[in-house]
Amino acid sequence: MTSNGTTEPEPLVRIRGLRKRYGDNEVLRGIDLDLAEGEVVCLIGPSGSGKSTLLRCVNLLETPSGGTIVAAGHDMTDPDADLDAARREIGMVFQHFNLFSHLSILDNVAIAQRRVLKTPRSEAEAEARRRLAEVGIEGKERSRPAQLSGGQQQRVAIARALAMGPKLMLFDEPTSALDPELVGEVLAVMKGLAAEGMTMLVVTHEMSFAREVADRVLFLDGGVIVESGPPAEVLTAPKTERAQSFLHRVLHPVD
Repeated sequence: MTSNGTTEPEPLVRIRGLRKRYGDNEVLRGIDLDLAEGEVVCLIGPSGSGKSTLLRCVNLLETPSGGTIVAAGHDMTDPDADLDAARREIGMVFQHFNLFSHLSILDNVAIAQRRVLKTPRSEAEAEARRRLAEVGIEGKERSRPAQLSGGQQQRVAIARALAMGPKLMLFDEPTSALDPELVGEVLAVMKGLAAEGMTMLVVTHEMSFAREVADRVLFLDGGVIVESGPPAEVLTAPKTERAQSFLHRVLHPVD
């Protein structure tokens, strides 16, 4: 309840006490995070800090060791949760494109609609063409993935996720496998999605993207959220020595 008596809208993602352990290694150590509908949150931090594990726990590609996750109206940590239904509303884009090499670009985008949503072929292909146009891939529908650049393949992967009509998009370092000159075309698509109001949780090393697009930036280290706030605050004036050291190395690599 807000001060004027109105009810706060439920967050699209609510994470409480999230823990993830691999043997004796506790990768996530009690993460609490809310993500509002339409919000863009960027996760930054050193390798091994738990960023990708956190992302993969949201759609249960990794099974949490403790805590609760509610995403897009689904209690992901309920043993009886319908994960197939939940994942239809949670799109994910990985570092590597994970396209089917033997299928055309059009079929790569349409196949999940046809197999999971049972969409008729003509409708699935029409939606696939629309999504491919949205990410700037026109005239390549009959090409195979190997005939496209890495940046084009990643944009196809984004189109494939969007074709399912998700409420939430998860991006796990989507530009880290790309040559530097191809990074911009993928980030431009992500900026467009943010401008259209897509809710996004993004693991990234692209600080300029985080500064320009994120509503909040979270700095993770050692499996905990060390700092959280607006990009100008976290990226420009970090409060902790750990965040200051990390950002100095990332923003001034030759110093």
